[in-house]
Amino acid sequence: MAEREGCLLVKIHHGIVGFPDRVLLRPGGTAAFVEFKRPGERPTKIQAYWLGRLERMGFEALIVKSLYAFRKALTVATKPV
Repeated sequence: MAEREGCLLVKIHHGIVGFPDRVLLRPGGTAAFVEFKRPGERPTKIQAYWLGRLERMGFEALIVKSLYAFRKALTVATKPV
């Protein structure tokens, strides 16, 4: 789905506990760190820490819980990275 929208969804192998394991690269030069969760799931404390830290650094950090939210993430950037 990401590639159909001209995006790349990259799984990164980093070894940092709780750090988002995917980066969404969008056309136009925007990117987001993405944490996928099932509906009703919440990020762990360490995941919330990393998402917050990335946002404080000026990056877009998303929790995606539905197909709708993922589709929106493919086309909407809240901040350029």
